[in-house]
Formats: sequence, C-alpha cells, structure tokens
Amino acid sequence: MPVVNHTRRNAVILVILLFMQLAMMSGEANDLHGSTVLEAWTFRLTSPLVAVSKWVGGGVRGVVVRTKNMIGAHRRSAELEAEVHRLSEEVYRYREAAQENARLRDLLGMRLDLAPSSIAATVVTANLTDETRLIVLDRGSEDGVRVDLPVVAWGGTVGRVVAVYDHHTKVRLITDPNSGVAGVVQRSRAQGMVLGRGTRPLDMLYVQRFSDVLPGDRVVTSGLDGIFPRGFGIGRVIAINDNPAGTRTIQLATEISFSDLEEALILLEPVGGGLLTPRVVAEKP
Repeated sequence: MPVVNHTRRNAVILVILLFMQLAMMSGEANDLHGSTVLEAWTFRLTSPLVAVSKWVGGGVRGVVVRTKNMIGAHRRSAELEAEVHRLSEEVYRYREAAQENARLRDLLGMRLDLAPSSIAATVVTANLTDETRLIVLDRGSEDGVRVDLPVVAWGGTVGRVVAVYDHHTKVRLITDPNSGVAGVVQRSRAQGMVLGRGTRPLDMLYVQRFSDVLPGDRVVTSGLDGIFPRGFGIGRVIAINDNPAGTRTIQLATEISFSDLEEALILLEPVGGGLLTPRVVAEKP
C-alpha cells in the first residue's frame, strides 16, 4: 500500500511539472504577429473591456468638449449682444446729435435773417392740456428776457412770455385758451383774430363773410396785436364756417407741432419797428 501511494504521488508531481513546463513554453512561444500565446489570449480576454473603456472615455470627453464649446458660444453671444447694444446706443446718440444740430442751424439762420436781437432757448418742461398750454424755457431775466416778449420757432409763432425768473421763462402758447394773435391770410390778406382752443384746432374769428379764404391757405401774424412781428406762420386753413352775424370762423391747424418743440427764439426787441416783411419769413420745410 505505501508503495502504491508513493508511486501515485510521484505521478501527480510529474504531471504538475509537465504542465508548468508547458505553460512556460507557451509563454515563450510567439504567434504570427510577434506576441506570445499567453499575451494573445490575454488580449482576447481583455479587448472587450478595453473597447468599452475607450467608448465610455470618448463619450465623456465628447460631453466635456461640447459643454465647453456651448459655454464659450454663450459667452461670445453675450459679448456680441452687448457690443450690438453699445453700437446701437452710439448710433442713436449720433442721430440725436445730428437732428439737434440741424434744428440749431435752422434757428441760427432764422436769427440772422429775421431776428438778430434774439436769444435761443431750450424747452425745459411743458404743460399741455385742454385748459393750459404752457412751456418753460431755460432763459430768464439774467439773459434780458421780460414779460410780453414774443417767442417763435423756425417759420412759426410759438407764444408770448407771461412770467420771467432769473434763469427760466414761462411762455403761453398760441394754442392756450387764453391766448390771442392777430392773423392775416397770406394769399388774400383777409384778417382776423386767432384764438387758442387747447388740443383742438385754432379759431380765427371776425373774418368778413365774403373774404377770400380757401382750405390750405396759410395764416401768418399781421403785427396788429403789438406783440408778434408780422409774417410768422400761425397755421393752415382746414375748415371755414359762416356765422349768422355776417362773419366767418376759420379753423386752423397749427404750423408748429408743440408736443415736439425742443428749441425756440425769444425776440428781445421788435424788428423793423415791430413789423417783418412777409417775403423774408421762410415757411418750415
């Protein structure tokens, strides 16, 4: 029995030694591509895991790259939007400055041609309602302004000074219900008194029944009220109504858009004895 066990043990040891030798030989042997058989089997076993790892890693890197690109694109978009806004504001300022320069050039030309003794003023605030039509200018007694001086704009009549402070002046517009201006139809010379009606068209009263007046005629100041020099535009005829008393009431659309008025001229002294020749008063283009 001991002899049999000893022989079996020797056989087992011999098998183990042969297996180890075979494994070593297999590890040293190269396949067709220069790698060992053991390496080849190892590669075959691990290649699926490596492929999965590469796919997962590539996906993660792709997500990271796309996220960074999206963040960069959003940042660039925000920067471009800010630049567009800045350029738009700059264009708006240039446009506003150009319009202001054009208005000031008109006023300067008007002052040189018609009213050399006058000062330019800017509208500070306005109260434009049905009952009250007043504006405040940034000129006052320190600039030589006094009550009852006429105020005009390019080609048109604005109003009359009713209150003066050191550096500001209150002007009642010709559209104010308490305002009155002597007017004359420029084409036919028909005369009347123009009264303000708040937000409604002006009324020219006391026009003779058979006076030559047509829709579209231009009415200018006649100078007979002692306030406004002759020849400044008041408005255009839009309606003619005959009265039983033998007179006509003429409705006028103002020549100046008072809601858009920004600059004006205050006439410090009458020009030519309080009269201006109508031919030199330019109509607003």
